[in-house]
Amino acid sequence: MMNKKTTFSRIFTVLISLAILVSLLPTAVFAQTRRPISIEFDGRGVTGDVSPIIVGGRTLVPMRIIFETLGADLNWDSPTRTVSGHKAGRVINLVIGSRTATIDGRSVALEQPAQISRGRTLVPLRFVGEALGARVEWDSARAIVHISSTDASRRRTPVDRALRLTTGGASFPFPLYTRLVTEYRRITEPAVTIDYASVGSGAGIRGILARTFDFAGTDAPLTDEQMAQVAPNQLLHIPTVMGAVAVTYNVSGVGNGLRLTPDVLADIYLGVIVKWNDTRITAINPGVQLPDQRITVVRRSDSSGTTFIFTDYLSEVSERWQREVGKATSVRWPGTTVGAHGNAGVAAQVSQLPGAIGYVELSTAIASKLNMAQLRNRAGHFIAPTVDATSTAAAGLVQEMPKDMRTSLVNSPGAGAYPIVGLTWILVYRDQTDLAKARAIVDFLRWAVVERNLEPFAADLFYAPLPEGVITRVRQQLQTINHNGQAILR
Repeated sequence: MMNKKTTFSRIFTVLISLAILVSLLPTAVFAQTRRPISIEFDGRGVTGDVSPIIVGGRTLVPMRIIFETLGADLNWDSPTRTVSGHKAGRVINLVIGSRTATIDGRSVALEQPAQISRGRTLVPLRFVGEALGARVEWDSARAIVHISSTDASRRRTPVDRALRLTTGGASFPFPLYTRLVTEYRRITEPAVTIDYASVGSGAGIRGILARTFDFAGTDAPLTDEQMAQVAPNQLLHIPTVMGAVAVTYNVSGVGNGLRLTPDVLADIYLGVIVKWNDTRITAINPGVQLPDQRITVVRRSDSSGTTFIFTDYLSEVSERWQREVGKATSVRWPGTTVGAHGNAGVAAQVSQLPGAIGYVELSTAIASKLNMAQLRNRAGHFIAPTVDATSTAAAGLVQEMPKDMRTSLVNSPGAGAYPIVGLTWILVYRDQTDLAKARAIVDFLRWAVVERNLEPFAADLFYAPLPEGVITRVRQQLQTINHNGQAILR
């Protein structure tokens, strides 16, 4: 009897122990699947609101992350629980829970099926990445998935025939847009050619209002009156990058980094301060030998977004400037000034005229090898125009940006913020009349901004990238663009 009781007791103990282990197993498995995983695409981090997980030794990611990163159109069919991705003529279908998928109608086996977890649809990263032509590698030591684009994964087919778009506007982002449209034409088949004319923000706005441009670039947001001209249709403001407006000068014997305060800069452009050795300038530049040289004020002669950003700043820091001149793409300049067309024209005049001062976007200032001033910001620090100082100025952008994305970044309170910073936008109609052009415009803007393909070019040209929260807002804006009520991007 004792032996039976002992045996029973041992069996009971083993069963209890097994029950405890089984009860703990889901937690252990879940903990394993939640191992921190990072994703890099062409060397830059890819993030989302849900982290990747490992299931059965395979990495699963939210479907939007991988499909959008590689530029595929995404569709979710709820009744059939099917995820579909379309890119460059390739079609991928995955059914939730199924261990088979299709690529262009051909059935292929999956080592781990797509699933829904916590309300998010997760798909196998390697399968989707490689199906779209990319290379996918797993770095187990650092728990990083490396996705590398290839010629195949970069191909895009937004239209079924060669197409040309006529666009133009702001000169501020012209160096960036020139590189973007060249690259976009190279990767589209049939080719989409985008002609962007650097004619200034004012001309860009006039062109889009008159519908002579398919889209337009501007550094100055439309006024309420201009927006009303096209109602009930809407002109969407799609931000692309942020940039600094540098104050440049040509002063005999003075190198880079001359210090200027807001009041001094405003009074130079108001014609109050007319000599470089004015006591107000020498007081903030101890040790600098400033010549008894007349200041030649150079400004834009065309209607310009760069002028808007610059005069927006002067209006913010000088009550007299706001009262007498104001902010606009074109203003009545006080005193004697020299006008020049475009950022390049202003840069050329400053470099050629002794004693000149002017304002140009940072990329042009650097390319022209002009001396640039340090400006005192709201926090009291003298800051030079840089990409980092531009990003600092936009730190609160996401919280403060209105729904229509028309906002100002000048005179930011950040300690390290450069004070003359602006957004540049693409203006595009919400309701499109030409389906092929609509598809090309949406795909170009999605490729450039949402998929962040402009960022390597922007870094080379000293523009600051948009914060992630603003990119999310851009995606939402693009999803409203439609043709005959049907959304282009779904």
